Amino acid sequence: MRMTKKICALLCAIGMMLGCASVAMPARQQVMAAADETLLSGNAVGGALFPAGTAAIHTGASYVWLKEGTYATDAQLIASDGDGAPDMTDGGNGPEEEFSSSTGDAAGTAAYGTLIYDLQTAYRVSSVKVWADTGNGSRMNQFEVYASLDGLTYNRIGAQENTRAAGQGFAPVTYAIKPTVYARYIKIIMHKDPLMPVMRLGEAAIFGEVLEPMALLSNNVLKASGEYNTTTPKIATGASYEWLTEVPFVTDSDIIKTDNDSKNDGAGGVPDLIDGSTTQTNADYIMTSVWGRKGNYAAVVFNLKDVYQIGKIDVWTGVATSGPLSMDGYEVLVSTDGVNYSSLGYTTNANKRSLNAIVNSPSYGVPGKHAKYVKIIMHNANDSQMLRIGEVAIWGWKLYDPTLPKKTTPDQVEFMTELKNYSTLYLDWSGYNGVVNNVNKYGIYIETAPFASTEGLTPKFTAEAKSIEQVGKYATYFALKPETTYYVAVTPFHSTGGERKDVETLKLTTPSVLGGERVGDIFAINDSPYGGGNYVHHGENEDVFLMTKLRLLRDLGGVNKNRWWDHSSAMKSLYGKSGVNFHYFYHGPGYVQSDNDGGAYTFSTYNEPDLANRNPSDVAAALKANHDSLKAVSSKSLLVEPALGGVDRLAAGKGLNWLDNLYNSDGQNGALVKNYFDVMDVHPYVKYEYPAVPGLIQGTPEKLPEMLQALKDTMVSHGDGDKPIIMTEIGWSTYTGGSYLKAVDRATQRNYLARAYLHAIANGIRTVHWYDFADDGTETNNLEHNLGLIDWNGKPKESYYGYYTLIRVIKDSKYLGQLSGVANPYYGYQFWDENKNRYITALWDASWQTSSSPTRKAHIETTDPGVDVVGIDGSYKFIPAVAGIVDVPLTGAPAFIYSTTGVNVSSIN
Repeated sequence: MRMTKKICALLCAIGMMLGCASVAMPARQQVMAAADETLLSGNAVGGALFPAGTAAIHTGASYVWLKEGTYATDAQLIASDGDGAPDMTDGGNGPEEEFSSSTGDAAGTAAYGTLIYDLQTAYRVSSVKVWADTGNGSRMNQFEVYASLDGLTYNRIGAQENTRAAGQGFAPVTYAIKPTVYARYIKIIMHKDPLMPVMRLGEAAIFGEVLEPMALLSNNVLKASGEYNTTTPKIATGASYEWLTEVPFVTDSDIIKTDNDSKNDGAGGVPDLIDGSTTQTNADYIMTSVWGRKGNYAAVVFNLKDVYQIGKIDVWTGVATSGPLSMDGYEVLVSTDGVNYSSLGYTTNANKRSLNAIVNSPSYGVPGKHAKYVKIIMHNANDSQMLRIGEVAIWGWKLYDPTLPKKTTPDQVEFMTELKNYSTLYLDWSGYNGVVNNVNKYGIYIETAPFASTEGLTPKFTAEAKSIEQVGKYATYFALKPETTYYVAVTPFHSTGGERKDVETLKLTTPSVLGGERVGDIFAINDSPYGGGNYVHHGENEDVFLMTKLRLLRDLGGVNKNRWWDHSSAMKSLYGKSGVNFHYFYHGPGYVQSDNDGGAYTFSTYNEPDLANRNPSDVAAALKANHDSLKAVSSKSLLVEPALGGVDRLAAGKGLNWLDNLYNSDGQNGALVKNYFDVMDVHPYVKYEYPAVPGLIQGTPEKLPEMLQALKDTMVSHGDGDKPIIMTEIGWSTYTGGSYLKAVDRATQRNYLARAYLHAIANGIRTVHWYDFADDGTETNNLEHNLGLIDWNGKPKESYYGYYTLIRVIKDSKYLGQLSGVANPYYGYQFWDENKNRYITALWDASWQTSSSPTRKAHIETTDPGVDVVGIDGSYKFIPAVAGIVDVPLTGAPAFIYSTTGVNVSSIN
């Protein structure tokens, strides 16, 4: 999410004060920048670190210490940044206190220093250096680097470990950014060694080179006057666009019909979206939806014909009080191959409707997120009668020049990686000049030992000529092992000279099977590729339906795992290429190795054994046997049990009573049984028979915290309180019944999905598989036929769009805790997202019902000039603060509030 108005508070100057403990330090060392580097960060030249003659650009750069979030700067570090020249750019180094800054003395604890540099304009950034003390109880473990073009949305570029030996004084640690990134803002997060008392920092410096001005990439017509006049820089990309007509984001037919090539300010045959008109005074130059299309979408994809770094995107749409009319916001996604897209976040339209005009709601690219294809999904406000669209202009920079002479020996391939989870790796080398290097295919090597040459190695896969991977210079690998260190390389194959085998590898370590470092590890699904149980087959269209599901799963952008019983290698490959792994039922050790090789490491024996009246002693014996045989194949695999069908004590021998009997079957209160499985698995459906939470109706997800606490209490009573918990099923059905689960309408199913996931996150649940992805049939009164996020025909329901939004809003964040100042029926949770550099606060009214309850307002205190709010209902809104207060409407649909400082709820009316 990128806020419409830049938050000045984040970038304002911080008052600096003298003062840190006096510690004996070694003499200062002189360390010069490399001769071929150009200094960008405004460090003083002419001193010990940067002698006279050091290559430097007078950018006017400045920095601030970040005081918010997961890696908020240690207070003493800020206080010790002197009131003279800022210590991190004064050109001096330790040991003198006037040239350095130090954290407080906190041995045994973590501490951080987080700097944000504003270079004032975008540069090609090639390296970052940090000088840190290596003696007298001081050590910096590592630093991370994030880059941004707008100061709002960042991308983690990488990290550098400090390998300096103790006693080297204030020694520099360098991170060479490969490939280089285009950025204006650089965030550096420095981590103190928790075993050391302090972290003393001397200097930080950023190096790079000048960029040419951004140019238009989207082939807009240049006119004599106006926003895009004839002096506007423009690259002759030959770009074109098309409106999307497939689910999930179907463009209104009238928008397509009114995109009239023959009437466009006299340009002659140019589509309206790029005809160069921003005043849009004539209806012939704009596109309009059907009247009454409240809350609908328009989605367009630009093909830029080659790969670029996106700098800025202009989106001109109409606002008016009559109607009213307003696009309330949009999402931008980028891709190099036209298949795998990465979201750049949401942008709100902060223009007042009273303007009654065509207005611009600009957004910005993200460093390292390159694009040949740019997808823009515009949302008509939920109270807007019509979506009116004018011009879209995409700006950016060339990544390379394909017209240079071709090389006989190709350059090494520099690439970026992103771990989606423990098993799925994305590789992107889209900035590589394959044309000039005369490359027709690439080898991808992933090894568990370092290597400098691929001689004697076999690539994990090859991006063959004209394949999607070769053309897009982007690939997915979905079979990594958890908690394993890998060394990765991409090699070029010259069209006539074979493979260049010498490589510089990138090192990465995968997280654990269940993850937990970020909120997004929780997202999972139940989707039987070919159905089962009450499933109604699609006949000859079954394969078409499967491919529709895979595309919609991929479009969700964050589902990690699917639960299924079969071990089909074909399904592993199909789902894996869509970024979705599997949780399997255990069918003996013969399948484990091949499942591990496909990236699957979680297995279950049973499904709801309590509801099936299975004997707990027999179940315990089976679990022990399966656990022993599973671990004999792979110690990393996890047995996930018992998929309990109820989390209650309403019936003897069911739910938690059955779980007691399972633990007690060893005669030792579970001392043995708890070792027979690795992960507790439950299906905490909020059943119709459960008593309601006070003040709420029956069946709401607000029952979950109480249910999960009862589960945890039961586990603790048997000495198993440290075991992780997952849910392999939970859901609400849009059926017309009501005997087992409360019947809900589609909007309520969406709201409950989001609230259930938020409660699960707050209660430490590691994975939640929504049940299920697709409706099993079309009978309106059949529970199983109405549990899906999409219907039997493959059309997304409101819950699909809610899951889509939920994933994008919080998947990269870390959970902070409950929001203070709210209590039942109001609920709120807070998160911090390092990439968004902001807090995200989820807030809703659980007593609100779709059609009967009034909307309340939460009065929220903030030091920001305003906040952006993303609704699970697809809405976007910028709410300005008045005297430090913003009023956020509350319904049963969670609202996500973006702010640079934490918010407090003062009251709810």
